[in-house]
Amino acid sequence: MTNVSFDAMDSKNKVILLEFNELCPPLLEKFMAQGELPNFSKLYANAAVHTTDANCDVEYLEPWIQWVTLHTGLPFEQHKVFRLGQAQNLNHESIWDVLSAHGKASWLCGSMNTKWQPGDNNITALPDPWSIDVEASPGELQEFYRFVRANVQEHTNDNFTLSIGDYMSFLVFMLRHGLSFSSIKRITSAVWKQAIKSDDRWKKATLLDWLQFDVFRHVYKRKQPAFATYFSNSTAHFQHKFWRYMEPERFPMKSSEEDIQRYGDAILYAYKNHDALIGKVFDMADDDTTIILSSALSQQPYTAKDEDGGRRFYRPHDMNKLPEWFGLTGVEKVGPVMSHQFHLLCDSPEAAQSNFERLKQFTFQDSPLFSLRLEGKDVFGGCTVSHEVDMNTPLTIDGKQVTFGELFYLADNIKSGMHHPHGVFWAYRPKRANTIASTPIPLESTMGMILNEFGISR
Repeated sequence: MTNVSFDAMDSKNKVILLEFNELCPPLLEKFMAQGELPNFSKLYANAAVHTTDANCDVEYLEPWIQWVTLHTGLPFEQHKVFRLGQAQNLNHESIWDVLSAHGKASWLCGSMNTKWQPGDNNITALPDPWSIDVEASPGELQEFYRFVRANVQEHTNDNFTLSIGDYMSFLVFMLRHGLSFSSIKRITSAVWKQAIKSDDRWKKATLLDWLQFDVFRHVYKRKQPAFATYFSNSTAHFQHKFWRYMEPERFPMKSSEEDIQRYGDAILYAYKNHDALIGKVFDMADDDTTIILSSALSQQPYTAKDEDGGRRFYRPHDMNKLPEWFGLTGVEKVGPVMSHQFHLLCDSPEAAQSNFERLKQFTFQDSPLFSLRLEGKDVFGGCTVSHEVDMNTPLTIDGKQVTFGELFYLADNIKSGMHHPHGVFWAYRPKRANTIASTPIPLESTMGMILNEFGISR
């Protein structure tokens, strides 16, 4: 078939954009053919179906870059947002800015690396949990952001705990913002199963999806925005961790039968979780609502390091103690990011430069201990160690010896999935004929296609 485009829609149309990070077109096709994803199949049957192509160098094939591309219609070379938490440096309009200029309201629920104009009453926004120095808008959503951010950024750290007061404050927030009986049931079931079978604790990553969806639905019903986004990272997380157990034959390093039995269906579990969420979105949407499913990019098996024992990530036990451990000065805040990475936000460019130079001096087994990038008052870094390590190996800091394991721990499983430039972009309406584009479209073209649903040319 030839490439297809959307017919311009009425200006009264509404759009719900489901941002399911890094879903894979081949896996969707496989699982739908097996009858495992009835709601994805329903969406597909009445959608204009596209595969997007990020078409960029590997260095820029990251979700925190590609979601900015989708939201602005600009490639990295123009929008220049390179790191998580850097969206505040963006100097270009996003979809919601254009809509606001046309008097249309937007509700951004967890979208990655977003920026909105302070005081814009047309925009309600919950930041993504990897953001730094960002406030939810309105402020009443800050409790959800604060609680979830703490849990997401420390999800690999078994020593991380929140206080009873933190949990009570979050519970009060959820009771006031749409907590559903189905979410209570899911959480209760998960806690019970984990109590009797700890091997199931990996499933808890999907619980955030349902708590966030309760908030999404609550605000959506209250605000009735023209445009709404809902972001989820759970499937991307599972693919990075568990792909080798789903298709062990594709990986040189062999997994144990026990792990294959335990995690072999983990990715399917994640897709089925998203399928159930789509079912809830169908219940919310009326006939004037376009539901768009997008993934920005996707994944493929990562086998490059298997011959050497696999790619590992090591993370500090306590990110906030990095300045103390390594003798850093002028650090105002430590911002954890994904896996092993962090931001050191300093009180001046001079302090950042000094800390950058100091961290460069530390080595482990004759190699730099940290990968580092200096950007103004921010030092962005991460532990470079990626091979299997004896945690008792000594590490010297200013003449004092500690063990590697005193400062760092092994975070997550061996890396199993890597990014791929192709992504999903399906635009559904109840009476829309299924059309399938024969060739991928540039990711940056999707902003204009979304705005076209509102009758706005871009």
